[in-house]
Amino acid sequence: MFESIEEEEKEPDEQKPTRLTGFFIAVATLPILLFFTHIGKTDLGLNVGICLSVNVLAIRMRWDLRRYYWFWVTMVLVLALEVPLVLMIKWPHKWVPAVELLPIGLAGYLIAIGAIRFVERFVVKYVPPDEEK
Repeated sequence: MFESIEEEEKEPDEQKPTRLTGFFIAVATLPILLFFTHIGKTDLGLNVGICLSVNVLAIRMRWDLRRYYWFWVTMVLVLALEVPLVLMIKWPHKWVPAVELLPIGLAGYLIAIGAIRFVERFVVKYVPPDEEK
């Protein structure tokens, strides 16, 4: 009985559940939205919050690459390229349904994942499955 508990504790970190990822992303971006609301630019805060949320989600999806500097450089460049997009989107000063926000979030996510895959294709050396051992 005690052996199985000890074995479960020794499992690698990648085996941990990711149920709370969305909650942590929301908690991390909430102060940004509140700041922009406080200064009277709720529409800009909404755009920045969506942009950061989908980029953090993309980072979480490819967390196995966190040890490579090129991964972080790529993510910084993606965020820098999304700044003009965030500033160009003008939202009305009223409530916006989530359905209208979905295309913006999806586009940001696809840009981030696409950039990571593009850079990964040129940086990571492919090892055929037969030669991995």
